[in-house]
Amino acid sequence: MKIRMNFGTIKLVILAAVFAGVLAILGLDIAILAGAKGIIVNSVAIPVVSMIAALLVGVACGLLIFNSFYKFKEQGLLIMLGFFADKVAYDEVVMLKQNMETSELFLIVNDKSKAPVNTQIALRVNIAAVKTDEFLAEVRKHIPNITVEMFTQPKKKKKDK
Repeated sequence: MKIRMNFGTIKLVILAAVFAGVLAILGLDIAILAGAKGIIVNSVAIPVVSMIAALLVGVACGLLIFNSFYKFKEQGLLIMLGFFADKVAYDEVVMLKQNMETSELFLIVNDKSKAPVNTQIALRVNIAAVKTDEFLAEVRKHIPNITVEMFTQPKKKKKDK
């Protein structure tokens, strides 16, 4: 099962704006290479390099928007963020923590680094609040005895001036 990541409206608008900028740059570079009137370039290399850079940024934005998800496999949880992939084995997951107010989920996993001390890492699950129950149900299928701890974030105290 695959559950898509949710970046929120603001981050999605920023990524879309960057993608629109990429399209504008590509259009300008194509116009320059086609010999549009009023645009003088001494070297063809400049728009070519600009097009390549814009394509790289555009592909990265597209991958972040459309290829970011959590996938439950037999071996473990695959976390895909654009073109970065990470796997978390089910036996490495210690517990889940859920914020009662925001429905945010955190996976607490054992750190597999070669540190001399055993440590744990909290991974924030970046999904929409309406998908939280679906994610929890899928985790319970693969890790039946997982502990889900509910918490509320402590309120910040105002400092007296």
